[in-house]
Amino acid sequence: MKRFISEEIILNSLEQNIFIKDINSVYLFANDAYASLVHQEVNSIIGKSDYDFFPKDIADKYRKDDRFIIENEEVIDIKESILVDNEYRKIKTIKKPLYEDGKVIAVLGIFWDVTESEKEQESLKKLEYGLNKAQELANIGHWELDLLENKLFWSDEVYRIFGLEPQEFGATYEAFLEYIHPDDKDLVNKVYTESVKIKQGYNVTHRIIRKNGEIGFVEERCVHELDKENNVIRSIGTVHDITERKKAENELSLAYNVFAKMHDGIIITDAQQNIISVNEAFTKISGYQADEIIGKRPSVLSSGWHDEQFYKGVWEKVNNRAQWEGEIVDRKKNGETYIAELKILPIFNNDDILTNYIAITSDISRKKEQEKLIHNLAYFDSLTDLPNKILFEERVTSRIPVMKRIDKKMAIMFIDIDNFKNINDTLGHSIGDHFLIEVSKRIKKILREQDTLARLGGDEFTILIENFESIDKVAYIAQKIVQVFKEPLQIEGQTIFSGVSLGISVYPDDGTTYYELIKAADMAMYQVKDFGKRNYKFYTPSMNESIVKRMNIENNLHNAIKNKEFFLEYQPKVDTKNNNVYGMEALIRWEQPQEGLIRPDEFISIAEDTGQIYDIGLWVFEQAVSDLTEFHKAGKKLIVSINISSKQLENIKFSDDICEIVNKFDIEKKYIDLEITESHIMNNIEEALSILDNLHNLGFKISIDDFGTGYSSLSYLKKLPAQTIKIDRSFVLDIEKDEDDRSIVASIIAMTNALGKDVIAEGSETQGHVDTLKSLECYKIQGYFFSKPLRIKAFSEYLKAFSA
Repeated sequence: MKRFISEEIILNSLEQNIFIKDINSVYLFANDAYASLVHQEVNSIIGKSDYDFFPKDIADKYRKDDRFIIENEEVIDIKESILVDNEYRKIKTIKKPLYEDGKVIAVLGIFWDVTESEKEQESLKKLEYGLNKAQELANIGHWELDLLENKLFWSDEVYRIFGLEPQEFGATYEAFLEYIHPDDKDLVNKVYTESVKIKQGYNVTHRIIRKNGEIGFVEERCVHELDKENNVIRSIGTVHDITERKKAENELSLAYNVFAKMHDGIIITDAQQNIISVNEAFTKISGYQADEIIGKRPSVLSSGWHDEQFYKGVWEKVNNRAQWEGEIVDRKKNGETYIAELKILPIFNNDDILTNYIAITSDISRKKEQEKLIHNLAYFDSLTDLPNKILFEERVTSRIPVMKRIDKKMAIMFIDIDNFKNINDTLGHSIGDHFLIEVSKRIKKILREQDTLARLGGDEFTILIENFESIDKVAYIAQKIVQVFKEPLQIEGQTIFSGVSLGISVYPDDGTTYYELIKAADMAMYQVKDFGKRNYKFYTPSMNESIVKRMNIENNLHNAIKNKEFFLEYQPKVDTKNNNVYGMEALIRWEQPQEGLIRPDEFISIAEDTGQIYDIGLWVFEQAVSDLTEFHKAGKKLIVSINISSKQLENIKFSDDICEIVNKFDIEKKYIDLEITESHIMNNIEEALSILDNLHNLGFKISIDDFGTGYSSLSYLKKLPAQTIKIDRSFVLDIEKDEDDRSIVASIIAMTNALGKDVIAEGSETQGHVDTLKSLECYKIQGYFFSKPLRIKAFSEYLKAFSA
């Protein structure tokens, strides 16, 4: 230590603050600079600690640093803030251990004030940042080329303009040329070379190719710095990104070309409605040349077909900042009138001042003629010349408000020809067509002049009956129609026996819209078919309850996947042993736009009956696997349980189809748990065993759902390749208070454990349920106690909260 003290004179001559402390952080030495800093005499520092000169929190830190240096024999080299004369100063500190005989005996500290230099560096950074930001905002970069040292500098914005990261590599003239469009390289090189030669600046616009391949436009300006001998020693330039300006110019040019070449006529007027421009299409439509019409008002085209009130309505709408759109009869230069489709738009500038009107017009006279020709094709059946479905709907819809106003009823009859398919299949379509023509004639003879008979399509006909004295009159007409078809029809030498099934609905008793009335009549007709055909029935509300609901569900199911009406919710599966969410059950939901949310128990059985369950099931499988894949990518190795219908298992393509989906997402099959309802398996146990064995061998997990409700025997349970048995919720709900339920659950758990299978209980809604199940050694639980089923986003949030 004497050696240290002997160097006191040298240390006192240094501007840096220097001190030495022993291993207990007691000062052994302080130079004059340090003593001055803490406003002490050198002698008054020796033998004291940092707690005598600094606030406790700062002294604690210094003591901690000293201990680190002594114990780890390492050097600390940091910048930190200290309080000097009630002002925090930035200091550079170096502390290192001092040794004697190989042992640390003291801590040497050196520090000096770098506050001002830090401020200067910070100020420089701010200036540099401000310059770069200004260049970035203006899309203007600058560059400098030192010709004496052959050094080139680019600002950050030059890099950005070229699509590069700022200072991505050292700037060179060769790198600059690399980003010039190949067709412009010679131009740029020549301009710069010539500029240096004549010692004058230049201004050039050219294309660039950015790093990502995009083409941009830049404007370059350059000036030269000359030495005393008038030689160019430095070039200073700017690069201005004018890509957007070029785009705007191109768009303006394109807009002009569109204006000039449009097939629709365009008229532009000033705010006083004086024509200032027209395009070529307008001159062809009207016969007026541009110089003949410019300066005049659009009223020169008036045909006289429209009154003053019509034009007043047009301009009231336009002057209320709205677009007027409609049809108008105008007159050409030669006096010929034509029907024009016209749009008038007011145009306002940035100050919200009206500056122009634009009119877009086209001659639709020929189109109107074609519409008349098309009308019959659109509204009448080409085979029978009867009104078709569209016209019938329009007539019924138009009569509904009339009936409401005069408080009268009207009836809709829906007629289906019995066994028409057999006639078509056995006798041919030609005879079938003639048969339908004769059917329409027979019915029409029975109806009154004011009644409407229409053919909806195929063998379906409808009738609109108005102004009847009583329902008995409607029944009488229906009876006559049914009766007339008890006589055979003679078609091309063939005697054809048929009949009709006829359903009737009445406005407003059975509906107040076309769709309600036609649906009710259709339903009544199906009731006739169900009860033997060749008769008629009036609609009754009782028909609507089950039939309508089922028909709606069946019909709406057809487009549910295409219209993206299905979605999945996921209910977590929790392992209470380690308090971990290890899996989730995918549950399908159907949000039908008209009907709202439809429960699975309302539509799954219908989907199974109609065969639609297969496509729906594949949709569920693919969506669930897709969502599972995202969880796996995020590091959450969950298992997803997917309910599988027995109807899906019956399809020979099922295994291939789900394997194809799994391969598409490249996920291991062991994370996919196929839940099969026990009752479905027991319906055809041998076939089910074969299918499930195959799925098990492919690598999928198999679970038996609703266990305990399907009366499966122990021998079959042993054969099932299921890894998991799922206890039905009906046994769990009263498990706390019902001894029988508790015994059943205990038996299932014991049997499952004996067979080496896993067990999970669903329907756990209370703490009591969970505690009872855990006491019975069932630790995997699913139910509302932990969470209701959740949409994928909410489920993801639930996982985060559960594991937090």
